[in-house]
Amino acid sequence: MIAIDSMMVCLDLSEIDEKLVAFTRSICQRLPVKKVYFVHNIKANELSEDFQKVFGDVDLGSEIEGNIADIVAEQFAHAADYEILVSEEPNTEVILADIVKRYEVKLTLLGKRTSDKSTGALGTKLLRILPCSVLVLPEKANFETARVLTPIDFSDASVHALRLSKSLVDQLNLNLEIMHVYKLPTQYFPLISEEKAVRKAEEVVKAKFTDLQKRHREIQGVPYSLIRAAGKSIAERICLQLQNGKHDLLVLGLKGNNPIPSLSLGSVPTELYNMDIDIPIWLVYSEAVIK
Repeated sequence: MIAIDSMMVCLDLSEIDEKLVAFTRSICQRLPVKKVYFVHNIKANELSEDFQKVFGDVDLGSEIEGNIADIVAEQFAHAADYEILVSEEPNTEVILADIVKRYEVKLTLLGKRTSDKSTGALGTKLLRILPCSVLVLPEKANFETARVLTPIDFSDASVHALRLSKSLVDQLNLNLEIMHVYKLPTQYFPLISEEKAVRKAEEVVKAKFTDLQKRHREIQGVPYSLIRAAGKSIAERICLQLQNGKHDLLVLGLKGNNPIPSLSLGSVPTELYNMDIDIPIWLVYSEAVIK
Protein backbone atom coordinates (compact mmCIF):
# COMPACT_ATOMS: atom_id res chain seq x y z
CA MET A 1 0.00 0.00 0.00
CA ILE A 2 1.29 3.46 -0.93
CA ALA A 3 1.19 5.96 1.93
CA ILE A 4 2.96 9.33 2.01
CA ASP A 5 4.15 10.50 5.42
CA SER A 6 5.15 13.95 4.19
CA MET A 7 4.79 15.80 0.91
CA MET A 8 6.21 19.12 -0.31
CA VAL A 9 4.40 21.35 -2.82
CA CYS A 10 6.57 24.00 -4.50
CA LEU A 11 4.71 27.24 -5.27
CA ASP A 12 6.08 30.12 -7.36
CA LEU A 13 3.23 32.68 -7.08
CA SER A 14 2.22 32.10 -10.71
CA GLU A 15 -1.15 31.13 -12.15
CA ILE A 16 -0.29 27.42 -11.81
CA ASP A 17 -0.27 27.57 -7.99
CA GLU A 18 -4.04 27.13 -7.65
CA LYS A 19 -3.91 24.05 -9.86
CA LEU A 20 -1.03 22.60 -7.82
CA VAL A 21 -2.92 23.05 -4.54
CA ALA A 22 -6.09 21.55 -6.02
CA PHE A 23 -4.10 18.62 -7.40
CA THR A 24 -2.59 18.10 -3.95
CA ARG A 25 -6.10 17.87 -2.54
CA SER A 26 -6.89 15.24 -5.19
CA ILE A 27 -3.84 13.20 -4.13
CA CYS A 28 -4.79 13.42 -0.45
CA GLN A 29 -8.30 12.20 -1.28
CA ARG A 30 -6.90 9.14 -3.07
CA LEU A 31 -3.82 8.24 -1.02
CA PRO A 32 -3.06 8.42 2.72
CA VAL A 33 -1.00 11.61 3.22
CA LYS A 34 -0.08 12.63 6.77
CA LYS A 35 1.43 16.09 6.24
CA VAL A 36 1.75 18.56 3.36
CA TYR A 37 4.24 21.44 3.25
CA PHE A 38 3.35 24.29 0.89
CA VAL A 39 6.63 26.12 0.29
CA HIS A 40 7.92 29.23 -1.45
CA ASN A 41 11.36 30.84 -1.38
CA ILE A 42 11.81 34.58 -1.82
CA LYS A 43 15.05 35.39 -3.62
CA ALA A 44 15.53 38.68 -1.82
CA ASN A 45 18.83 39.36 -3.61
CA GLU A 46 16.96 39.45 -6.94
CA LEU A 47 14.52 42.18 -5.88
CA SER A 48 15.18 45.42 -7.73
CA GLU A 49 16.36 48.57 -5.96
CA ASP A 50 13.15 50.31 -7.03
CA PHE A 51 11.12 47.63 -5.27
CA GLN A 52 13.22 48.03 -2.14
CA LYS A 53 12.74 51.80 -2.18
CA VAL A 54 8.98 51.69 -2.71
CA PHE A 55 8.10 48.62 -0.62
CA GLY A 56 11.08 48.41 1.70
CA ASP A 57 8.95 48.55 4.85
CA VAL A 58 6.61 45.77 3.69
CA ASP A 59 6.97 42.35 5.36
CA LEU A 60 7.09 40.48 2.07
CA GLY A 61 7.27 37.08 3.73
CA SER A 62 4.04 37.66 5.66
CA GLU A 63 2.29 39.00 2.56
CA ILE A 64 3.26 35.94 0.51
CA GLU A 65 2.32 33.56 3.33
CA GLY A 66 -1.10 35.23 3.50
CA ASN A 67 -1.54 34.88 -0.25
CA ILE A 68 -0.67 31.17 -0.12
CA ALA A 69 -2.98 30.70 2.88
CA ASP A 70 -5.87 32.12 0.84
CA ILE A 71 -5.20 29.69 -2.03
CA VAL A 72 -4.88 26.74 0.34
CA ALA A 73 -8.10 27.67 2.15
CA GLU A 74 -9.96 27.82 -1.16
CA GLN A 75 -8.42 24.88 -3.05
CA PHE A 76 -7.20 22.45 -0.36
CA ALA A 77 -9.99 22.60 2.23
CA HIS A 78 -8.09 20.76 4.98
CA ALA A 79 -7.72 17.56 2.95
CA ALA A 80 -4.75 16.74 5.24
CA ASP A 81 -2.63 18.33 7.93
CA TYR A 82 -0.52 21.08 6.34
CA GLU A 83 1.97 23.85 6.99
CA ILE A 84 3.01 26.89 4.94
CA LEU A 85 6.76 27.58 4.79
CA VAL A 86 8.06 30.84 3.30
CA SER A 87 11.83 31.40 3.30
CA GLU A 88 14.21 34.11 2.10
CA GLU A 89 17.34 32.44 0.79
CA PRO A 90 19.56 33.21 -2.21
CA ASN A 91 19.52 29.61 -3.48
CA THR A 92 16.08 28.04 -3.92
CA GLU A 93 17.37 24.55 -4.74
CA VAL A 94 19.43 24.35 -1.55
CA ILE A 95 16.65 25.49 0.79
CA LEU A 96 14.14 23.08 -0.80
CA ALA A 97 16.59 20.18 -0.49
CA ASP A 98 17.09 21.16 3.14
CA ILE A 99 13.32 21.08 3.74
CA VAL A 100 13.14 17.61 2.19
CA LYS A 101 15.80 16.34 4.58
CA ARG A 102 14.54 18.22 7.66
CA TYR A 103 10.92 17.07 7.33
CA GLU A 104 11.68 13.69 5.72
CA VAL A 105 9.65 14.55 2.63
CA LYS A 106 8.86 11.49 0.51
CA LEU A 107 7.27 13.22 -2.48
CA THR A 108 7.67 16.69 -3.98
CA LEU A 109 5.08 18.19 -6.34
CA LEU A 110 6.38 20.56 -9.02
CA GLY A 111 4.36 22.57 -11.51
CA LYS A 112 5.61 22.88 -15.09
CA ARG A 113 4.58 25.49 -17.62
CA THR A 114 4.86 24.92 -21.37
CA SER A 115 8.20 25.59 -23.04
CA ASP A 116 7.00 28.85 -24.60
CA LYS A 117 6.39 30.26 -21.09
CA SER A 118 9.36 28.87 -19.14
CA THR A 119 12.78 27.35 -19.77
CA GLY A 120 12.23 24.80 -17.00
CA ALA A 121 15.78 25.39 -15.75
CA LEU A 122 14.83 25.50 -12.06
CA GLY A 123 12.74 22.36 -12.38
CA THR A 124 15.63 20.46 -13.96
CA LYS A 125 17.93 21.57 -11.14
CA LEU A 126 15.40 20.46 -8.53
CA LEU A 127 15.02 17.05 -10.16
CA ARG A 128 18.77 16.60 -9.83
CA ILE A 129 19.21 17.85 -6.29
CA LEU A 130 16.08 16.88 -4.31
CA PRO A 131 16.64 13.66 -2.33
CA CYS A 132 13.10 12.35 -2.83
CA SER A 133 10.69 11.26 -5.54
CA VAL A 134 9.16 14.04 -7.65
CA LEU A 135 5.73 14.35 -9.25
CA VAL A 136 5.66 16.85 -12.13
CA LEU A 137 2.31 18.45 -12.99
CA PRO A 138 2.15 20.17 -16.41
CA GLU A 139 -0.14 23.18 -16.52
CA LYS A 140 -2.44 21.50 -19.07
CA ALA A 141 -2.78 18.21 -17.19
CA ASN A 142 -6.09 17.12 -15.74
CA PHE A 143 -6.70 15.27 -12.49
CA GLU A 144 -8.40 12.20 -13.94
CA THR A 145 -6.19 9.10 -13.85
CA ALA A 146 -7.25 5.81 -15.42
CA ARG A 147 -4.28 4.54 -17.46
CA VAL A 148 -0.68 4.37 -16.20
CA LEU A 149 2.40 3.77 -18.37
CA THR A 150 5.67 2.53 -16.86
CA PRO A 151 8.66 2.15 -19.20
CA ILE A 152 11.31 -0.25 -17.94
CA ASP A 153 14.88 -1.13 -18.92
CA PHE A 154 15.13 -4.02 -16.41
CA SER A 155 17.38 -2.01 -14.08
CA ASP A 156 16.68 -2.09 -10.34
CA ALA A 157 15.37 1.49 -10.59
CA SER A 158 12.83 0.67 -13.29
CA VAL A 159 11.70 -2.49 -11.49
CA HIS A 160 11.14 -0.37 -8.35
CA ALA A 161 9.04 2.06 -10.41
CA LEU A 162 7.09 -0.86 -11.88
CA ARG A 163 6.30 -2.35 -8.47
CA LEU A 164 5.21 1.07 -7.19
CA SER A 165 3.00 1.48 -10.27
CA LYS A 166 1.40 -1.91 -9.66
CA SER A 167 0.67 -0.99 -6.03
CA LEU A 168 -0.82 2.32 -7.20
CA VAL A 169 -3.12 0.81 -9.83
CA ASP A 170 -4.29 -1.90 -7.40
CA GLN A 171 -4.96 0.69 -4.72
CA LEU A 172 -6.87 3.05 -7.01
CA ASN A 173 -8.32 0.51 -9.45
CA LEU A 174 -6.42 1.82 -12.48
CA ASN A 175 -5.01 0.18 -15.64
CA LEU A 176 -1.27 -0.38 -16.04
CA GLU A 177 0.82 -0.91 -19.16
CA ILE A 178 4.53 -1.72 -19.27
CA MET A 179 6.76 -0.82 -22.21
CA HIS A 180 10.36 -1.44 -23.19
CA VAL A 181 12.16 0.40 -25.99
CA TYR A 182 14.97 -1.54 -27.64
CA LYS A 183 17.61 -0.48 -30.13
CA LEU A 184 19.33 -2.51 -32.82
CA PRO A 185 23.03 -2.19 -33.77
CA THR A 186 22.24 -0.73 -37.19
CA GLN A 187 25.93 -0.27 -37.99
CA TYR A 188 26.02 -4.00 -38.77
CA PHE A 189 23.29 -3.82 -41.41
CA PRO A 190 23.30 -5.17 -44.11
CA LEU A 191 25.96 -7.58 -42.83
CA ILE A 192 23.22 -9.25 -40.82
CA SER A 193 19.54 -9.60 -41.62
CA GLU A 194 17.47 -6.81 -40.07
CA GLU A 195 14.48 -9.11 -39.78
CA LYS A 196 16.59 -11.69 -37.96
CA ALA A 197 18.03 -9.03 -35.66
CA VAL A 198 14.55 -7.79 -34.71
CA ARG A 199 13.38 -11.33 -34.03
CA LYS A 200 16.43 -12.08 -31.88
CA ALA A 201 16.14 -8.80 -29.95
CA GLU A 202 12.48 -9.45 -29.14
CA GLU A 203 13.27 -13.02 -28.06
CA VAL A 204 15.87 -11.69 -25.62
CA VAL A 205 13.52 -9.04 -24.20
CA LYS A 206 10.62 -11.49 -23.87
CA ALA A 207 12.90 -13.82 -21.92
CA LYS A 208 13.75 -10.94 -19.60
CA PHE A 209 10.05 -10.24 -19.08
CA THR A 210 9.41 -13.90 -18.30
CA ASP A 211 12.21 -13.89 -15.73
CA LEU A 212 10.91 -10.61 -14.24
CA GLN A 213 7.40 -12.06 -13.87
CA LYS A 214 8.82 -15.13 -12.11
CA ARG A 215 10.69 -12.93 -9.61
CA HIS A 216 7.79 -10.50 -9.11
CA ARG A 217 4.57 -12.47 -9.42
CA GLU A 218 2.47 -9.39 -8.68
CA ILE A 219 3.12 -8.12 -12.22
CA GLN A 220 2.00 -11.30 -13.98
CA GLY A 221 -0.79 -10.53 -16.38
CA VAL A 222 0.15 -6.85 -16.80
CA PRO A 223 0.20 -6.07 -20.55
CA TYR A 224 3.50 -4.95 -22.02
CA SER A 225 4.72 -3.57 -25.33
CA LEU A 226 8.08 -4.04 -27.05
CA ILE A 227 8.86 -0.94 -29.10
CA ARG A 228 11.80 -0.56 -31.46
CA ALA A 229 13.48 2.84 -31.29
CA ALA A 230 13.91 2.87 -35.08
CA GLY A 231 15.66 6.21 -35.48
CA LYS A 232 13.97 7.92 -32.54
CA SER A 233 15.21 8.44 -29.00
CA ILE A 234 13.80 6.36 -26.15
CA ALA A 235 12.08 9.45 -24.76
CA GLU A 236 10.44 10.16 -28.14
CA ARG A 237 9.12 6.59 -28.32
CA ILE A 238 7.74 6.86 -24.79
CA CYS A 239 6.02 10.12 -25.72
CA LEU A 240 4.42 8.50 -28.79
CA GLN A 241 3.23 5.57 -26.68
CA LEU A 242 1.63 8.00 -24.23
CA GLN A 243 -0.27 9.64 -27.06
CA ASN A 244 -1.33 6.41 -28.78
CA GLY A 245 -2.44 4.74 -25.54
CA LYS A 246 -4.14 7.83 -24.10
CA HIS A 247 -2.38 7.37 -20.76
CA ASP A 248 -2.96 9.70 -17.81
CA LEU A 249 0.21 9.13 -15.76
CA LEU A 250 3.83 8.28 -16.59
CA VAL A 251 5.96 6.59 -13.91
CA LEU A 252 9.75 6.46 -14.32
CA GLY A 253 12.45 5.06 -12.06
CA LEU A 254 15.49 7.21 -11.27
CA LYS A 255 18.79 5.39 -10.81
CA GLY A 256 20.96 7.72 -8.75
CA ASN A 257 23.96 5.38 -9.00
CA ASN A 258 26.39 8.19 -9.80
CA PRO A 259 27.88 9.84 -6.69
CA ILE A 260 27.69 13.24 -8.43
CA PRO A 261 24.09 14.46 -7.92
CA SER A 262 24.03 16.50 -11.14
CA LEU A 263 24.65 13.32 -13.14
CA SER A 264 22.15 11.05 -11.39
CA LEU A 265 18.95 12.05 -13.19
CA GLY A 266 19.60 10.30 -16.50
CA SER A 267 19.09 11.40 -20.09
CA VAL A 268 15.64 9.86 -20.64
CA PRO A 269 13.90 11.52 -17.65
CA THR A 270 15.61 14.82 -18.50
CA GLU A 271 14.45 14.67 -22.13
CA LEU A 272 10.89 13.73 -21.11
CA TYR A 273 10.77 16.54 -18.54
CA ASN A 274 11.78 19.06 -21.21
CA MET A 275 9.04 17.90 -23.59
CA ASP A 276 5.59 19.47 -23.54
CA ILE A 277 3.82 16.39 -22.16
CA ASP A 278 0.32 17.06 -20.88
CA ILE A 279 0.12 14.36 -18.22
CA PRO A 280 1.75 14.09 -14.77
CA ILE A 281 5.17 12.43 -14.60
CA TRP A 282 6.09 10.58 -11.41
CA LEU A 283 9.88 10.23 -11.11
CA VAL A 284 10.62 7.78 -8.33
CA TYR A 285 13.71 6.92 -6.32
CA SER A 286 13.81 3.81 -4.19
CA GLU A 287 14.44 4.24 -0.47
CA ALA A 288 17.79 2.45 -0.89
CA VAL A 289 18.95 4.96 -3.50
CA ILE A 290 17.89 7.94 -1.36
CA LYS A 291 19.73 6.58 1.68
